[in-house]
Amino acid sequence: MEPQPAGQTATPPLFDRTRARPNLGLRAAKRGWALVRTVVLVGFTGFLVAAVLATIFAGLVIAINGKLP
Repeated sequence: MEPQPAGQTATPPLFDRTRARPNLGLRAAKRGWALVRTVVLVGFTGFLVAAVLATIFAGLVIAINGKLP
């Protein structure tokens, strides 16, 4: 049997025209905004959960006492 020739890659590597990585400041800024968005979303979600629980609790108190204290 004859040895098979080495395969050719689908696209040749283009080391001279690769996209430059963003600098450290830009990456940190993007991470900073992601952190801010995460904190805001977690806070807003916590507020919504607290509002729902307070509404349920108020409904139970009204159902038991007939009025809020």
